[in-house]
Amino acid sequence: MTQRDALTFGLAFLGYCLLGATVAVQARGLAARGLRTLLALVLPAHVFLVWHWRFDWSLDAAVRKSVLGFALFHGALLAIIAAAFLGRTASRRVLAAAFLVVSAAAVPAPWRYREIAALRVPMIAACAGAIAAWLWSRRRARD
Repeated sequence: MTQRDALTFGLAFLGYCLLGATVAVQARGLAARGLRTLLALVLPAHVFLVWHWRFDWSLDAAVRKSVLGFALFHGALLAIIAAAFLGRTASRRVLAAAFLVVSAAAVPAPWRYREIAALRVPMIAACAGAIAAWLWSRRRARD
């Protein structure tokens, strides 16, 4: 893995962990404003690096693998940024939906792309941890 890939996908993994943590914290009924703000900074940095280093600012290169994937990921990014400015209830719903969308592509990505194969176990652990924390938080919020 190159240094560029390490930075780009390190930010992606950090953003995914932050997204899962934010969803879990909000499920508990807490505001998580700091987490939402940090998330809204980390993920655009990752996307900027992808556009710069992997796509060389070419829309054709960005949609070459999948127009649907492009639309889903960028839609999730916009939703995540918007969630930083939304109230608690709307933010909770938007980020939970974004987590599902992002997970559907991010968790299997290390099996598709050789350069991030080292993230296979960490991605599964992050996803499982986020889901477990979300379930625990929802249960605790009801108590």
